[in-house]
Formats: sequence, structure tokens, C-alpha cells
Amino acid sequence: MSSHKRAIPAVFARQTGLMAGLLAAVLLAAVAGERVRGLLASSAQLASLSVAIALPLGLLLALLLAKTDTPGRRPALLLLVAGMFTPLHFVAAGWDAALGVSGVLTPWLALAASDGLSSAPLIAGWRGAVWVHAMAATPWVAMIAAAGLWSVDAELEEDALLDAPPHRVLRRITLPLAAGALAAGALWAAAVAASEMTVTDLYQVRTFAEEVYTQAALGSLDFTATPDAALPPGAVRGRLALAGGVGLVALGAFASLMLVRRSVRVDATAERRPAWRAELGRWRPLGAATLAMLMLLVVGVPVAALASNAGTEVVPAGDTVQRQRSATKLIGAIAAAPWQHRRELTQSTLVGAAAATSAVVFGALAAWRLRRGVAPLTTALMAFALAIPGPLLGLAIIRLLNQPTDSPVWWLAWLYDHTQTGPWIAQTVRATPIAALVLWPPLASVPQSALDAARLEGAGPLRRLWGVAAPMRLGAFAAAWLAALAVALGELAATVLVAPPGTPPLAVRVFSLLHYGVEDRVAAICLVLMLGYTAMAAAAIVLWRRSMAGGV
Repeated sequence: MSSHKRAIPAVFARQTGLMAGLLAAVLLAAVAGERVRGLLASSAQLASLSVAIALPLGLLLALLLAKTDTPGRRPALLLLVAGMFTPLHFVAAGWDAALGVSGVLTPWLALAASDGLSSAPLIAGWRGAVWVHAMAATPWVAMIAAAGLWSVDAELEEDALLDAPPHRVLRRITLPLAAGALAAGALWAAAVAASEMTVTDLYQVRTFAEEVYTQAALGSLDFTATPDAALPPGAVRGRLALAGGVGLVALGAFASLMLVRRSVRVDATAERRPAWRAELGRWRPLGAATLAMLMLLVVGVPVAALASNAGTEVVPAGDTVQRQRSATKLIGAIAAAPWQHRRELTQSTLVGAAAATSAVVFGALAAWRLRRGVAPLTTALMAFALAIPGPLLGLAIIRLLNQPTDSPVWWLAWLYDHTQTGPWIAQTVRATPIAALVLWPPLASVPQSALDAARLEGAGPLRRLWGVAAPMRLGAFAAAWLAALAVALGELAATVLVAPPGTPPLAVRVFSLLHYGVEDRVAAICLVLMLGYTAMAAAAIVLWRRSMAGGV
């Protein structure tokens, strides 16, 4: 245990350094004035409230999945992995269909209200933004924490069981050793909430990321100007605020990735015991009921609400009309949705497949670098790719591709106007870190003896990666491609700015329709894509597990 005790202070020492960096970023952003401080404060409030909800839910799910023999763990694991890659606007659609203005549960809650007449939706404004971000973050927190719990040395826990009951072992041994992973999940959730504009735009909540999106749409990124100012003053201070805000979120993502790197251990040289799990015995029904309730909250309610909306049809009733729910209507709507959105779906799939392929290539290079050590530069680049607000990424791509006719690279403008190069770049940037995280444990588990033998034969680092490690972990590469495809299909904030004229990507189409409510066609296509994400998650889990077990 002594080695683990020495490792824990090192982790917290790094956390202290990262917190100092976060403070410096805040001070940098604060020079822009009161308006930016208010935007940063609202972003921090959104992130902290979302984490306050997601953290206990995610920890409880992680404990049930990783450290108990609760029935139903495998289905729950599948649904959580699918939830990790479900786009944020789909999560918002589900909860809006449940508790929004026209939500399925809103009339029931109105009847149960103290005045009996209140019809104010629960999912609106700040409440809606916080809750949707929390529900979207819960699968991430749960799976990151579960990865840390699975990585705890089972020998330590089993030795401690000789002197203490299971609940005390969990409290004194398991949770302290997995604290880094839990902190990583919290930081990840906070970084996503602070950098995303999807939910805040839907619910009209003013945060730093939402302001970036708004200013990008208006063609200006100065945070010190009033909307009607012709020549906004303080442009330099606004740019400093922008750099400080992006740096703040990037440092949070960097800290999360570093903690994951330190907390999730992969040993390529020795067999490790299977993770220890507490046997619940007579408490198994309670564990199963708790897991079922949590999964109902995180997954069941929004999916059921979408199904209810997709299965609703309007029928004449005298001089008025009634809304009735029909299983036949639901099945028909789901069956018709892919054809109704066939152009957007086909285009998005082709671009997403290309982005997933390039993301796997770049992600494999990053994962190969992570295998050899901490790699702070690689981790920092991954964190920046995850944390940069989508509108900023979109504007950077526009600046890169939209070249004047007298430029030596004028042909980039043709690619920008007539091809899907812009969305491909945006989706590749977003998907690469995810592909790297999926590939890192399998590549780290490649036997060093095989790599040493290849090196003795003159193989360089890239040849050892593509000629030795990749053939041994083909299943992991397939799983990484599926994960990258899921991320690419759901990328919205940058794609909405760089998509060429014509048929919009499916994510952009669905997002625009959500501003008018979750009607049956929108609910149906959301359900279809959620089923697709679940199928991709199931395939990725099977492929990844086979790869980690030593198979191809």
C-alpha cells in the first residue's frame, strides 16, 4: 500500500499546480471588466451546479457497476456508454419533451403543485440548463469513476477485508485510491458545461460560451461592447478575456485528462487480479432497485418522453381536436424518420465516417505517445481540442479556408464553398481526443516484448505502432472509430458555422427544429439516432473488451 500512499500526494500536488493555473486564467479574464466577470460567474455557476448534481449520481452508479454484484450491471453499462456519446441537444430534446412547456409530465406536475393551477415548466431557463447538463454529464462521471474503481489493486482490497467489513474497505481503501478518477469526472463535467453553447442557446442562459456563439454569429468577438456599438471600445481587453476564458476551460480539461492518466492503471507486463466486488447478499434487491431508479432518471424518462411525443397524433373531436398516443403512430414515425431526413443523414454519415477515420489516425499517434509516458504536451493539445468553444473552432476554420482569390492557396476557398472540408476538420478536431482515450489502454497493454523484438529488427516508433501494435489491437481501433463517429455525428457548435450552403448536417437540422419545440418528427429522428448510438456503443464495448483481453 505504501506505493499508493506515495502516489496520492503526487496527484494532489499536481492538482495544486493546476488550480494555480486556473486562478491565473481567472485573473487574466477579469481584466476585461465587469461584463466578462459576470459571464464567467454565470459559467462557473452553471458548471458547479451541474457537477453538484452529476457527481453524487455518477459516483453511486460507478459503485454499483464496479464494486458490487448488483443485477443488471451489463445493460446499465451499455446505456451509460451510449449516453456518453449522445449529443447534448438530443438530451435536451428528451428532457424538454418530458418537462418542457409541452412536456408529457408538465400537466401532472401542475396538478400536484400547491396552487393546483401552475403550469410553469421545470425545464426552462437556468433550471433547464443546469438539469440537462447534469444529466448529460452523469454517464461521463459514472464511467470515469468506474474506470478508476476498476483500476484499484484488488490485492489491497482483499487484504483489507481480513480486518474490516466491505463497507469500510470501500470507504478507507477503494474510494481514496479512486479519488483522482472521481475528480477527473467532475472536472470533465465542469469543462463541458462551461464550454458548450447548445443548451444555453436553447434556454436563453447567458454564459461565456453562449456569448462566444452570439458574438461569432454577429461577426464580432468583443465582450466589452454593447450590441449597438458601431466601434466597440476595449477590443484588446475583450481578446484577453476570450483567451482567459478558453484557457480556464482548457486547463480544466487538461487536469481531467491528467488525472485519468494517473488514476487508470494499465499494466502491460503482468496479469492483474479481477476487480474486487462486494457481495450484497440479501441487499441485492435494494441494489437492483437503486440501479433501476438511477437509470430510469438518467435514461428512461427522456427516452420515454420522446417516444410519447413521437407516438402522439391529432384526431378530430367535434369542433376541436384531441391529442392521442398510439403505438402504431410511434412505430410508423420511427420507421419513416430515416427516410424523411435521408439527405441530412446520408451527408452527415459520410462526413462523420471521414472524420472518424482521420481522428483514429491522429488519436492513435496521441495514444502511442501516452503509452510511453505522461506526455504533457500531447495531453495539453487533447485538452485544447476538447475545450475550445465550438464557434471559435468554426471561426478558425473559416479563417484557414476562406482565402482571397489572389492568395497562393486560393483553392482552399473553393473547398470551403463547395465541399464538406470545413465540417470534416471541425469533427476531426473534436473526435481525435476521444479516439485517443479509447485507444490508450489497449495500446498501453501491448506486450513490451513484442515491441522490443520489432525494435531489434530495426522498426522505428511508427512502424512499431502500425506494424506491430495496431494488428494486435484491431478491435480497439474499430471501437475507437465507432466512438469517433458518434462524436462527429453529434458535433454542432463548429459545424453550424462552417457547413456549406445546401443540405444542412443532421445535427444542425435537429438543433434548429428544437427551437420550435419537440414535435413528433423531431422526437422520432432523435429516437432513431439514440438507437443508433446504443448499437454503436454495444459494438464498441464488445470490440474493446476483446482487444483488452488479448484478442484481435
